[in-house]
Amino acid sequence: MKMLIIEDDEDKLKTLAEFIDAEFPGYVVETAKSYNSGLRAIIKGNNLYDFILLDMSMPNYDVSPSEPSGGSPESFAGSELLAQMKLRNIQIPTVVVTMFDAFGDNSSKVSLDQLVEKLAIQFQPTFRGSVYYNPAEDGWRSSLKIIISSIMDDI
Repeated sequence: MKMLIIEDDEDKLKTLAEFIDAEFPGYVVETAKSYNSGLRAIIKGNNLYDFILLDMSMPNYDVSPSEPSGGSPESFAGSELLAQMKLRNIQIPTVVVTMFDAFGDNSSKVSLDQLVEKLAIQFQPTFRGSVYYNPAEDGWRSSLKIIISSIMDDI
């Protein structure tokens, strides 16, 4: 049993991996830290992953000595990954886990609720919901556990 976490924030990534290990023992957690490494992992692991935890905002590339910033941050990188999955007919159940309650800027700015509504329409059955992650609170844990348990019931 394998799952993929696509997340660029090291602390959040570590916390999510520990959560999966504690709540769903036996899962092998693989990670990607940018849009491009996430897309490669999704394509390569199309038939390997039971589900994906996906950040919404992330850089285009992994941070490295040759790319110290990871490229420009993309507010809707997670949405773009879901679009690439749809284009390639990859239907790995995916949950968006985000620390932001709004995305984009100026005329493209949308709330998390608006974004979730859009993702639910565009990317069903792949998109399975979202969780607002706040490291100072534990409510995200129960919300995420419910969604993942629902995915596991379908497997």
